[in-house]
Amino acid sequence: MSNRRIAKLSVVLGGTVLLAGCSNWAYQPPIHGNFMTEPLNYPKALKGSPPAGGNFVQESAHDYVGFATMLTHSGHQMSGDWADVDYFSRKAIAAESGQVVPPEDNSNWAIPLEYPYGFRTQMAQQRVRLVNDLDRGGRDRFPALAARTQVAYDCWLERTEGDWVKEFDGQCHKDYVAAITALELALDGKPVAAAAPRGSHEYNVYFEFDKSALTPQAREIVDQAAATMKRDKSTKVTLVGKADLSGTDPYNLALSHRRADTVKNVLVADGVPANQIEERWVGEREPPVPTAQGVREPRNRVVEINWN
Repeated sequence: MSNRRIAKLSVVLGGTVLLAGCSNWAYQPPIHGNFMTEPLNYPKALKGSPPAGGNFVQESAHDYVGFATMLTHSGHQMSGDWADVDYFSRKAIAAESGQVVPPEDNSNWAIPLEYPYGFRTQMAQQRVRLVNDLDRGGRDRFPALAARTQVAYDCWLERTEGDWVKEFDGQCHKDYVAAITALELALDGKPVAAAAPRGSHEYNVYFEFDKSALTPQAREIVDQAAATMKRDKSTKVTLVGKADLSGTDPYNLALSHRRADTVKNVLVADGVPANQIEERWVGEREPPVPTAQGVREPRNRVVEINWN
């Protein structure tokens, strides 16, 4: 029997009062949510969702319901995912009651790889940036955009906990970057149309030490990039192959070339026209993470996929 069916059965058998007592949202819960209360809280959030076009609290409620709904259709049926549906439904319910709910703190999420990638540090820095923008007028002046930015940030954390390979630089992260850029432009009185510049790094494909073959996870990222590119036949793609600072400069230059070639070959095999792809390889000369010579830094063993 699935967890969802067990939860519904529990409610039917008379656990409603107990479960309802667990339905309040708390900023730092011992667990994110509870799959046992999801059948109560998600419908409640859905029923109480205000229409778009209100103040920040109302927009937050609307967007958190949307995020919870997305999670119910994400194809994940494990109890942890239903717990996340419950958790964000409870955030929606809190907002529906008039509470200003804050963006998530990554310390409450199982975010991997602080070393060597610094994922938690990056997320914490972005949260400071987000809260600053909310506090300097984002909530009051641009409520819909501010709410969308906050929910995209929360989505980034939730998705990264589940699959960091795809999701740390995945769609939720892209949505957050686009939204917070738009919010900052709006707060600074600049045209929001410039909020989503293209040409930034769309995907990062990481390699093992001294290797130019794709890992299974890296292959999935390249396949995802190819699927996105094929929807826009005018896309011009630039691949930038890189290496860490261990080894000699000539060796690293050749290694970064092989890595770029690998990614290009897979993109072409996936249906991206070869004449739309430009390659560069810089070896150790443009490291994403500056290090001393000889340091094996995993984030520098990368091919950056950019397009415009």
